This record gives sequence, structure tokens and C-alpha cells, in this order.
Amino acid sequence: MDINNKNYRNFLIMFFADLFLDVSKKIILPYFNNLKSSQIEKKSDDFDFVTLADKCAEEYLTNKLTNSFQNIKVIGEENSFINNLNLNEIDEGYYWTIDPIDGTKNYIKSNKNFCSMISLVYNKKPIASFIYSPIKNTMTFAFKGHGTYNYDLKSKLLSKLVTNLRFNFKGTGGTKGIPEAYRSKIIKRLKEHTKRLFIGSAGVETIYFVNNKVNFILHGRVTPWDHAPFNLIIKEAGGTVLMLRDKSEYSLVSVGPILASSSIESWIKIRDLILPKEENYRIN
Repeated sequence: MDINNKNYRNFLIMFFADLFLDVSKKIILPYFNNLKSSQIEKKSDDFDFVTLADKCAEEYLTNKLTNSFQNIKVIGEENSFINNLNLNEIDEGYYWTIDPIDGTKNYIKSNKNFCSMISLVYNKKPIASFIYSPIKNTMTFAFKGHGTYNYDLKSKLLSKLVTNLRFNFKGTGGTKGIPEAYRSKIIKRLKEHTKRLFIGSAGVETIYFVNNKVNFILHGRVTPWDHAPFNLIIKEAGGTVLMLRDKSEYSLVSVGPILASSSIESWIKIRDLILPKEENYRIN
């Protein structure tokens, strides 16, 4: 998997453009606006859902990836939930992470803020990531060391994306997963000192970020399928992504809240604002 080879990168770009377009036409868009109540289930709580479209799309993507890249394991969101994925069992080899429909709650409500995400991970770090927007028919992608781009599948236009260093305290994300004793204080500080936009999809938030529509994202917890693409695509566009509590780099086995911002200076500024140095929840 030589992502430093330009020809191989181009092969992967076309492979995933075709794959996303295919699964979107066959499964994701036909179910959009057409889901029956019997095709929607709750997962971990009353706010976490899975649909028949999620399950079918993940199975379709998994089969295509395993047939095309036979020595690479797959970590899919829905299959991981069913089988209770143990992060400690992830080794240093290659993995695909799949989120077939990120923003399922939006998808159920016929809100267009949903996407599909796949990342290639090696040594527990993302090295190639792809986010596809079925409604817009665009793919945002990054390869480690080679920048972040937007590819319009209809016009074939390829655009490089770079974060704007101008910081205006406009952000998005969520705090779910942070212990309540600290979460309530963080929410209060965010309301008092920042402008927040609710999107409801980690992938769409990532696209907003690299297009400079927001300049920070806070998530209260991380998952391989959401934050492998989140991490790589933002960093390759020039942003800073670190775990909130201890300022460590993200990996597939990271736990806890994560913060992205347009630069290390603005990252520190937001972190100090929402999690001051005197807070016990902050490690360093």
C-alpha cells in the first residue's frame, strides 16, 4: 500500500470515487426519504440509531474492500457495535475503517447532512481517508503527507483545501462522552464564549472545517470510523488535531475527547477556554 506513489494514489482516488457512487446509487439514496419505521432500530441509547440502509451499505462496502484488498482487515461501525469491538485487539497492521452512513439521525429525518467515510489505517494511524457526500456527489480525501482535496465527481474538478488561520471562535461538534461533572461546565463555557453550529455528522463537520466554515470541532469521545478520517483530513489541510485531556496524538485506540482547530495557537486558546489548567479532568 504505497501511498507515496502518485499512480497508486490516483488508483485509490478513482477506486473510492466509483465505490462510493455505486453504493450511493444502489443503497443509500434509494432509502433516503423512503425508510419505513420497521427499518430503523435504536442502538446504544435513545439518540443512537441504525437503519437497514446502514447495514446494507456497510455489508456492500466491506465485501468490495475484502475482495479487492484481501490482506486488509475491516473495522465497520455497525459490525463493531454488534460484535463489541475491543480496541486492545487492534494490531499495527493495515485496516479499513468504514462508516457507511455518518449522520444516521439526519438521514432518518431527511436532513442532507450525512456522508459515507472510509479510512486506510496503518500502525494505528490513518494514512488515507475519504469522505463522500451522496447528495452533492463530492469526495473529500487526504493521503498522509500529500494534502487534502475535494473532488467533484460530476465536473471532475479537483481542488486543494487549506485551513484559514483567521480564528473567530466559530465551532461545532458535541460533548457526549465527557463525564457529566465536567461536561456541564464545558457546555456553559462554549455557550458563553463561542459561536456553535449544530451539524450532527462528524464527516460533514470535517468537510465544513476544511472549507473554513468553522474553525474548531470538539467531540466528547472518539471512534475509529469517525475519527480516522476526521484526524487525517483536518491535519493534511493544515489544522491541528489532538486529544483534549493530555494533548496526545490521535490513534485508533485513543479514548476520550478530541479537539481540532485551525492552528496549534488557536487549539491552545480553545482548550484553555473550555478546560482551564486548574480542572482535574485536564492531564497536562
